[in-house]
Amino acid sequence: MLHDSGQLNAGHLKLGAVSPFHAIEMVDTYLKRYPLIKISIKVGNSGSVFKDLEEYAVDLAVLARFHEAEGYEVIPYARDAVALCVNAKHPFASRDKIDIRELEGERLLQRESGSVTRRALEQAAQNAGVRLAFTMEIGSREALREAVIRGIGIGAVSEGEYSPDPQLRLVHFSGEPVWIETCLYCLKERRSSLLLNSFIEVVQELRGKPVRERGGPPPRQ
Repeated sequence: MLHDSGQLNAGHLKLGAVSPFHAIEMVDTYLKRYPLIKISIKVGNSGSVFKDLEEYAVDLAVLARFHEAEGYEVIPYARDAVALCVNAKHPFASRDKIDIRELEGERLLQRESGSVTRRALEQAAQNAGVRLAFTMEIGSREALREAVIRGIGIGAVSEGEYSPDPQLRLVHFSGEPVWIETCLYCLKERRSSLLLNSFIEVVQELRGKPVRERGGPPPRQ
């Protein structure tokens, strides 16, 4: 529904997301402009979120760029480095960066099949000729984080998803960086929707701003 001014004053937008960080960032800015719009966020893995978008269970989806499907508009939003989450007592913990070749022989925790973080790490390792030894597959970033805290192994995470903890350290890769690009996905057939288009416009404006202006954390020193 519209005000006389042409502004939205009612509606329910359903957003799917793999990571809550960028999704909440988008929603926070959107609601400041359209406070009367109701928003639901459904968080899941990449496969389930994309399926929800295909089946109209969500209106828009915040996903890492690896789904290149005909019939979808993809709006780039942010690039996050893939880094290692390690226990504070691990030998890597005192270092800012490591070479990816140093992962050989390490007890690695891997995300579920379909995880973009997992795919990015495996591709980088393959490019470097590194054989990774995974000891456990874990279906969520929260479970991976707990396993690292308990010293079961180390795992790759997107820097944007990392939650600091006294028992954890974030260690980056030296040389060629490993990146994940987060995008907003929309079915092209729904692009003319006033409600969906209002959210897309906010995201397009937001992506050009530095992280601190978006309300996100300050950059690493």
